[in-house]
Formats: sequence, structure tokens, C-alpha cells
Amino acid sequence: MRTPLALLATCAVIAPAQAHRGHDSLALVTLADGRVTVSHRFEAHDIEPALAKIAPAAQVSLDDPAAVAALVSYVQRRFVLTIDGKPVALTHVATDLSHSQVRIDYAGKAPRKPKTVAVRSTVLTDVYRAQVNQVNVRQGNVVKSLTLRGGTGGSVTL
Repeated sequence: MRTPLALLATCAVIAPAQAHRGHDSLALVTLADGRVTVSHRFEAHDIEPALAKIAPAAQVSLDDPAAVAALVSYVQRRFVLTIDGKPVALTHVATDLSHSQVRIDYAGKAPRKPKTVAVRSTVLTDVYRAQVNQVNVRQGNVVKSLTLRGGTGGSVTL
């Protein structure tokens, strides 16, 4: 018979192993007034090990400005946004590393009344085989979601 303390210790070891089942990210695409913003969110514990591949010349740390700059450029190259059949140029706006999440924001121009939004995301698919990139597209009170695996793309109709 196990003691309550031994059972508690066993649960403490098992819980963290089950807590993170895979690698995933979230991108929120917001359309309003002829503008589009894209906010990427990642878990810091997924990003730091990935820096070895993303920024091989930098330190594998979010404390290294060179690694963060390489990450910003990497995400921008590997996330392609198309609105009504036209590619959207995105410009880096901000990076927030202040929590356990990494948040990278971009902005661009969009049609005032977009009809379709297409996304292709290969972010971290070259690092993690099971990477899942979820994209939520918001216009006003309407939110539509895409789940992208293996560098696939998808589109939503607004």
C-alpha cells in the first residue's frame, strides 16, 4: 500500500510530463478600418530550444537581442497572409518577452471590406515535426479559426 506522500510525489512527477503534449502556436489576425494586425504567440519553452536552428549564430536564449531579431525575421518569412487573393506585406511592430509567452506583432494594409483571408504558416514546422499553428481571423465580432499542420495553408470567408 502506498503512503499518501508517495502517491503525491508520483503525481507531481507525472503531471508535468503530461502538461505539454505538443508544440503549438497561436496567431491572431485582426482586420479593421483598412488595417490588419497579426499577433503571434508562442510558449517561451518552445521558442528557446528552437533558436538553435532559427538563429545558429546567436545564443540559444531570448536574452540575446541577435536571437530575438532572427526570430522576428524568421516568423515574418514563414507566415504568409493573403487577403482577397493579394499578398499582404507585414511590418514588425513589437515583441513582448515579458512573460512565459513570446508575442510578436506585425501590421499591414487590408481592404476595407475583405471577403477572404488565406494563410500559409510554416512557423516552427522545420523545428518540430508535430507543430500545430492555429490562426484566428477576427473582423468585428466574427472570429474564424484555422488549424495548420505541416506547413499547410487554409482560408476563411468573412
